[in-house]
Amino acid sequence: MQYQLLRSKRKSIAISFDRDGNLVVKAPLWVERYEIDKFVESKREWILTTSVRLQNAREKEAANRLRLENGDELYYLGEKRVLTVVREERSRARIKNVCGHLIMTVPYEADYAYKQEQLEKWYRKEALSVFKEKAQEFAENIGVSFKDIHIKDQKSRWGSCSSKGNLNFNWRILMAPEPVCDYVIIHELCHLVYMDHSANFWRLVEQHCPFYSQYKKWLRDNAGLLYKF
Repeated sequence: MQYQLLRSKRKSIAISFDRDGNLVVKAPLWVERYEIDKFVESKREWILTTSVRLQNAREKEAANRLRLENGDELYYLGEKRVLTVVREERSRARIKNVCGHLIMTVPYEADYAYKQEQLEKWYRKEALSVFKEKAQEFAENIGVSFKDIHIKDQKSRWGSCSSKGNLNFNWRILMAPEPVCDYVIIHELCHLVYMDHSANFWRLVEQHCPFYSQYKKWLRDNAGLLYKF
C-alpha cells in the first residue's frame, strides 16, 4: 500500500489523508520502516473505507464547483460577491471588487482554468494585504512580533507558524467570515508564545478570541465552501 512517510520527533505512528486523497503516515524517527508497513497493513480496512468515503466527498465537491460565469457567488471575508465576467480584446485579466460584485475582465478566449488562475492570484494578493494588517494589530495586542507572512494553498491546514517567526496562511481563509479569519490569524500568532497546543496555548487563544471554539467548528463544518473553485 503506497503512502507518503513523514518522520519527526513524535511519539507514535499516525495515519491520515491529505486533501488530494493521498495516504500520509507520520512516524517517529526511531521506528523501522518494516514496523511502519506492518502498522499500515493492520489499518487496511479503515484505510480502504475512508479512502472511498473521501473519494465520494471529492466527487460531490467537484459537482458543486462553480463554473466561474456570470452570477456565480464568491465570498470575501464572509460577504457575498457576485461574479461578473466581461470578455474583451485584451491580453491580461483584471479583477475589481465593486459594490458587492467581483468584476473580472478577461480575454475572449479565456477558459475555466485561466479564470480560476486569475481569481486565485487576485485572492492571494488581497489575502496578503488583509492578513498583514490584521496580524500587525493582533500581534501588538498579544505582545509578539512576526517576521513575514506567506500566502499558500496548504492542503491540510489553514495556517502555520515557523520557529523563525514566519506566518503561513491559506489564501482561501479570506473567503471565510471575518471572525473565522481573525481566529486563524490569532491562533498562529499565539504559537509565537507557545509552539504547541497545550492548555496554556488555548488559554492565550481564548484570551484574544473568546469564541474561538465556534470558529473552529465553522471551519470543520464548512471547509467545502472555501473550495468552490
